[in-house]
Amino acid sequence: MLFFKKNLILRIGTVVILVEFLVLTSLGLFYTQRFSHEVDRFLEDNIRLPGELMNRQLLKYESVSDRDVMVDLVGEEFETGSVIGADGRIYYSFQPEYVGKNIFTVSGINPDTLTETTSPTLVRNNENNKEILLSITPVTAYEGAKPFFFVLIKAGTKASQIRKKHIAALFIFGSAFCIMLTSMVIIIYSRHLVTKPLNKLKQSADALSNGELDVLIPPDRGDEIGSLASSFSDMRDSICQKIQELEDANSTSKEREGRLRALVSALPDRVVLLDWEGRYLDVSEADHDSLRFGKADLLGNRIQEMYDTSLSDRALDTIRRTITTGQSQEMEYEMDALTEHVWFECKTSRIGDESGENGTIVWVARDITYRKKIEDNLTKAKEKAENASLRLQELDQTKSALVSSVSHELRTPLTSLLGFSRLILKNFSKNFWPMAKENHTLLTKGSQIIENLNILIHEGDRLTRLINDILDLNKIEQGYTEWRDEKTHPAILVQKAVNAVSGQFNDNPKLTLLTQIDEGLPDIVVDNDRLIQVLLNLLTNAAKFTMAGTVTLRASSPQTDLIRLEVADTGPGIPYSEQERIFEIFHQAGEYGKADDRPRGAGLGLAISREIIAHYHGTIWVESEIGLGSTFFIELPAV
Repeated sequence: MLFFKKNLILRIGTVVILVEFLVLTSLGLFYTQRFSHEVDRFLEDNIRLPGELMNRQLLKYESVSDRDVMVDLVGEEFETGSVIGADGRIYYSFQPEYVGKNIFTVSGINPDTLTETTSPTLVRNNENNKEILLSITPVTAYEGAKPFFFVLIKAGTKASQIRKKHIAALFIFGSAFCIMLTSMVIIIYSRHLVTKPLNKLKQSADALSNGELDVLIPPDRGDEIGSLASSFSDMRDSICQKIQELEDANSTSKEREGRLRALVSALPDRVVLLDWEGRYLDVSEADHDSLRFGKADLLGNRIQEMYDTSLSDRALDTIRRTITTGQSQEMEYEMDALTEHVWFECKTSRIGDESGENGTIVWVARDITYRKKIEDNLTKAKEKAENASLRLQELDQTKSALVSSVSHELRTPLTSLLGFSRLILKNFSKNFWPMAKENHTLLTKGSQIIENLNILIHEGDRLTRLINDILDLNKIEQGYTEWRDEKTHPAILVQKAVNAVSGQFNDNPKLTLLTQIDEGLPDIVVDNDRLIQVLLNLLTNAAKFTMAGTVTLRASSPQTDLIRLEVADTGPGIPYSEQERIFEIFHQAGEYGKADDRPRGAGLGLAISREIIAHYHGTIWVESEIGLGSTFFIELPAV
């Protein structure tokens, strides 16, 4: 068995023999069955032939008595033949003594066999332990008529069986010869072209393993063994090259080691090697004159022996976690020096892959005392800043409370002033103004009084709006605003805003208000009054600063989950530098404030609008060019 495992040729030959055996066995069985079938079919065709010839009137009935004729037609297997009438009587027979007798008494043929036979039939029987083949062919006057004769031919199958055995034996011996011949050729060919070259390659490989790098590696061939030999040769050359490279690398490594030691010695950090027990294996020569222990004091000793328990326990835990996990660890620690407390920051790294008790680490310690002092100062500054921030928050709350209180306090007298001003204007216009029409002096004074009262009412209304805006903005910022959210369609909001501002546009015949509402817009959930307040702010501003042209209010849905509202005008435009600042409190665009004939506001409308839109997680912005008008955009999430 061991010889079989070591002999490649024997294994290859065995595999080839098995494959050939399986292939030839399959082919032999296939062709043996095929030729046996052909032999049987040949006998069956021959035994049917006399009956078919007699049925076609090409052979006389009495020919069954002539053995030579029957042997020529059926073959040597012919035994006997008869011509039988439809009544079972024998009219012609190879055995004359059977003529005139009934076939059912002479042979063991079943009477139903003849009466039921309407086409040529073959029957196999055993007689005296011998297989025979019986052919019964009906003879008819015309196609479809009843048979009036039956031609019965009997033949043996012994010769056919012998022929089958000869065919099987031929395949068996032929297959065995092919297997033996192929095996011999493979073994001889393999020994000459495979085994001997491989043995030579083995000897060369053994020589290489013994360090004989100048050994000759045969053979020089173009096949796989030649490729293997070429690979061995390349391997030898590669080994020689690697040896040279290792020698060069060793020389370079020594040089680098010297440079590395010099570099480590020049570092301001202390670099030490420690083992699992915390023992100092090596210590760099860094300048740490302020420390209590130098290199000579530390080498060979353990951390537990040099420093206090709390520091040494933390350091030993860091060392063992580094060795166990292989991951770099960091640690900050404080230690007593000769003059002061010194803070160090260390970083560790495991050397190699050793993760057990034999592992070692590199411990790099850096003096961070100065940084710690900076951090302490920053911590104190942060605390001061936080205290200042709390103070600012308190001041902001005080400011909000003051604004709310002052605004409410202003509302009461302002309401009284506006009420009495309107009452005085009404009474004066109704009772005194008609009496002054005939007196020019009284008419002039009366006109001035009415104008002054109108100015007083107008400025009072403007001051009321300013107070309301301040209160609204303060409530929104403080979170005190009540939001009455409900689902509504954008078209409804647009129409309400247009109705509310239409009077302002009617006063300026040169200015036209247009609306564009896309179909199929989704609903939004908002406080209708608040969103209409935003649209009114934008439409009112557009009407104020657009002397002539158009103001267009559009509603669209650029995305299925988004509603966009746009207010576009053909006014003077807003400078780019002002487009973001106009949303700040009390700020107005510089271009708008230059013309004395343009109305001035408090600068709160856009700030309030931005707070309202932000409450619904939307965005508001403006796009404008000087001389080309402005477009304010509002985007809100749809339902």
